[in-house]
Amino acid sequence: METCIENQKSQWRYVLVGVLLVLLGCSDSAAPPQQAMVPTPVDAATAGTIHVAVRYHGPVPVPKAIEMSSASQCAAAHQEPATDESLLVDDGRLANALVWIKSGLEHWAFAPPASPLRFDQKGCLYHPRVAAAMVGQPVQFSNDDQDPHNVHGQPRVVNGWNFIMSKQGSSRTLSFDKPEIGIPVGCDIHPWMHAYLSVVANPYFAVTPTDGSVTLSQVPPGDYVVAVWHEKLGTQEQHVSVAPRGAATVELVLEPKS
Repeated sequence: METCIENQKSQWRYVLVGVLLVLLGCSDSAAPPQQAMVPTPVDAATAGTIHVAVRYHGPVPVPKAIEMSSASQCAAAHQEPATDESLLVDDGRLANALVWIKSGLEHWAFAPPASPLRFDQKGCLYHPRVAAAMVGQPVQFSNDDQDPHNVHGQPRVVNGWNFIMSKQGSSRTLSFDKPEIGIPVGCDIHPWMHAYLSVVANPYFAVTPTDGSVTLSQVPPGDYVVAVWHEKLGTQEQHVSVAPRGAATVELVLEPKS
């Protein structure tokens, strides 16, 4: 009799578990779908521009050759020795500086681009060295070298990452759910490899080319803080107002840290 009762209890347990799973399944399927983010429309008829010139004031060091003798395939990938690009200055104009609208758009919503920001590892260097993506935009790392690399990101705010890319042609894609400026990215196998990734909450950002100037287009009229970040020189910022159909100009000057 006791055995019969125990068997009945077991059968009821299975039935209850099955019912619970069905109910959970119904609950999941009945859950409202996650609503897609609706971007705030920018009125092209009233939008303006912000032209930003980034200047450098201070002594310009002679670029140093990167020592790659410990990895012969890396050295062989360069006809001329690769040089340190941590401070690129041409007649006072600063390259590889990130410019972005730091504040003034907190109540706006922007859809991230579907196309990924790409970092390539080629010749045992990161290309580009400095780049930015929007929150939610894919960020793709690829290996164009025969040498293996590991991609080691060391952020302060978003989650860190460290993964190996052992094969030529391999790639891996990440995305980030919050902003952070100047995330160091390195390769523990080749310690001279450095890159910097920034994640921005809006689409108004750019990295300065050799002439040190960028233009942020289709900016809604309003009052903003425009900032610049550089891996060695830190951050500067300035308030700027954009009138309807207006064109604002900003000059930001960075100096060596004392």
